[in-house]
Amino acid sequence: MPQEIIKDIQFKGQQLKTATPAKMWIQSFNEKEQKVRAIKTLLKFWGIAALCILIPIAHFLLVPLFFVMGIVKSLKLLHKAEDGLYAEGSCPSCEQHVKLTLENNAELPQWIDCPNCKQAIELNK
Repeated sequence: MPQEIIKDIQFKGQQLKTATPAKMWIQSFNEKEQKVRAIKTLLKFWGIAALCILIPIAHFLLVPLFFVMGIVKSLKLLHKAEDGLYAEGSCPSCEQHVKLTLENNAELPQWIDCPNCKQAIELNK
């Protein structure tokens, strides 16, 4: 079962360069879970490739494409131990509390726009 971790980070504004404390929720996977995720992903892409065999003419492109994409995506997941879930804190520009979706990206630094004031927020350590 993936473990949920909370990290202390900072939100920095693009214009003001002020930092506010924030928290980042991360889903951490052990080695076995990483392998299971990678194998499931590989099988999904290869299943799609097998179904694409039935599509006339397009299968010449789709089958090799999904076959290679399955290998690439599963190798990326195999070496990815953390998924970013979301981050919460106060926006440095508008000073309102925001909850930002990280779209499975736990790497820092990253830039996300504030949903309230539309200013860029840097998520940093």
